[in-house]
Formats: sequence, C-alpha cells, structure tokens
Amino acid sequence: MSMTGDHEGAGHDTAPPALSARAIIARWGRALLDVPRGIWIAAATAIAVLIVVGVTGGFTRATVHPPELGVGDEARMSTYAITVLGAEIATEIESEYLSADPGEKLLVMTTRMENLTDAPIGVGTTADRTATNMINIPGPLLELADATAADDSVSVWRADGSAGQVILQPGVPSEVTFAWTVPEEALSDGEVSLDVHEAEVRRGRVLISSTAVSWRAAEVGARITVAAEAAR
Repeated sequence: MSMTGDHEGAGHDTAPPALSARAIIARWGRALLDVPRGIWIAAATAIAVLIVVGVTGGFTRATVHPPELGVGDEARMSTYAITVLGAEIATEIESEYLSADPGEKLLVMTTRMENLTDAPIGVGTTADRTATNMINIPGPLLELADATAADDSVSVWRADGSAGQVILQPGVPSEVTFAWTVPEEALSDGEVSLDVHEAEVRRGRVLISSTAVSWRAAEVGARITVAAEAAR
C-alpha cells in the first residue's frame, strides 16, 4: 500500500507540456490582429514610398558638378580668386627660357589672381609661412582637367615680365601666367579646362613651426574652359 502512495506522489511533479509551434504562431497572429488598422496603413504607405524612392535612384548620392566658367569669368574661392584671360599653344617662350620637346607643346595660360586672405601668399612658392600648394605638388589647387601634363613642373611668372617669385599681396589683383608642358594630341580640339579647387586651410606643423599654414585641395569649386590659340 505504501508503494502505491509513492507512485501517486511522484505523479504530481510532472512539468506541463511545452507550447507547440502552432500555438506560438497562433498567439503572434492574434497579437498582430490587435494592431490598430491606422498603424498598418501608415506602415504600408511608408514602405511604398521607400520602394519608389529606391527605384527612381533617390538613395544614390547626388553628383555635384562645379560651375562651368569661361574667359573673363572669375572663380572665387574662400582664400583666392582666379580669372582666365586667355590661353595659347606655343613651342617655346624665349623670355622664360622654356621650350617643348618633339611631340609636346607648351600650354600658356594668362590669368588675373587675387589673394583674399590677410597675409601675402606665393604662387608656386611659400610666402610668410603659408604654403598654398597651387601647383607643382600631387593634387594641386590648380590643375588641367582634360590634359595630363607631360612635365610635373609648372612654370609661373608675372605677366608684366617682372622677375622674382610670384607673391600676391592681400586684396591686390595681379596678372599671372602659367605654362604646362602637355602632349601635342591633348590640344587637338583647341579647348582646355582648368579645375580650380577650394582650399582647405591647415594650421600648425609641429616639426617646422606651430604658426605655419598649408593649403590642401578640397572639392573643385569651378571649371574654367577656354579656347587655346596658337601663339603668334
């Protein structure tokens, strides 16, 4: 008799059966049915809008094209301004002792430049501890858009023929001439474009001076396209 009592006691310790997968799905279904109809409509509308935007390319990053300028148009950046006054194709420039090799030409571009900062800056040189990096470095502020220079060195001088480094004083426009050596076929259509970059100003280079300033090319602020004529 005591053994029978033990069996009856053990039967009360049996755990309840786990919920079946069908019961769980049914419970979730009832919960979804309890969601107000307005929320379903709003969610469906949002999904439809996202689908339309995706199909039409709305999530694609927009490509920003710089303003297209021509001869006489000023490209004004935050630290400097430049206007292309004309361009010529030459084989040599006697006054600057420049000559092109066979298969190459000199692209000579005359510009008007203005320093918009409060300190002197150099074009192709450092002035007053400011390295503008406009030319003659990888990724310069001023670069040809549709012609690869055959020579890494860009020559620059004042258009009035005065000697010495080209230094721009604050707020004083000056005529400055550049000369790139380019493959002859790069000028076959007679047009050239100059990309003018915005300058990112960086201050302080510990190894040189905490007051040194350097400009780095940021986005293209303008593209100036001009006709390059044969030099007379």
